[in-house]
Amino acid sequence: MTIKRILVLLLLISGLSPLKSLHAQQKAPNKSLPALQQDFVDLGFGMFIHYGMPTFMNQDWSDPDAALSLFKSPKFDADQWAKAAKSANMTYGCLTTKHHSGFPIWNTKTTPYNVMHTPFGRDVVKEYANAFRKNGLKVMLYYSILDTHHGIRPNQITAEHIQMIKDQITELLTNYGEITALVIDGWDAPWSRISYDDVPFEDIYHLIKSLQPNCLVMDLNAAKYPAEALFYTDIKSYEQGAGQFISKEHNKLLALACLPLQENWFWKTSFPGTPS
Repeated sequence: MTIKRILVLLLLISGLSPLKSLHAQQKAPNKSLPALQQDFVDLGFGMFIHYGMPTFMNQDWSDPDAALSLFKSPKFDADQWAKAAKSANMTYGCLTTKHHSGFPIWNTKTTPYNVMHTPFGRDVVKEYANAFRKNGLKVMLYYSILDTHHGIRPNQITAEHIQMIKDQITELLTNYGEITALVIDGWDAPWSRISYDDVPFEDIYHLIKSLQPNCLVMDLNAAKYPAEALFYTDIKSYEQGAGQFISKEHNKLLALACLPLQENWFWKTSFPGTPS
């Protein structure tokens, strides 16, 4: 896969104050949470890769029942992604392991609707993680709890859904080595409204820390809880493409700000001609 066939987001990290989050008193075996947060800020600049079923459908939110036969990527080369990041002096990558339409791009045992049952038939998360580590880059993962293929939607959450989320997170944090941060999307977003009780934040948070104590939990929609403090997240996130903007003058929190190269997250056939 050529680099033009994916949409890469540039992430700028800014953070000034080692303020503690809701769970800051929990100690990891090697470092306290504030130290891990500062390490993340010090990484500075990274690559966010949106890649999945929407890549092949000219959509950001692909049809949740899109045919698995659509996922074909004969020139896929994760090492090329990593080398592109390295050449731009980036320090890490973050990959969309599953977006809102519920198509996992790893070898999951939780559902047959995954990349291993496509013509491509390879574990993208594994190849990405290996390539970025080989090139000296930190590995982060994005995961959506909103899952329209499997019916994980607002006001429809079941115990089976919650278990599936836990099982998928367990796979991601067990089978792919050290994960610096897990970026979670879908909680209490204006377009989702899955509450922190519907999919219990405390349970998910402690599951992540039990699997990888040094993995930072980053909720993309926690910027407003409240704006002046860390809550429901270890790092504040500002998705500028969704209208969330960090205050250069007033922000004193450990934070991430992401900006797409073009106007959408996933690759469109109109790229790269579409202005940003």
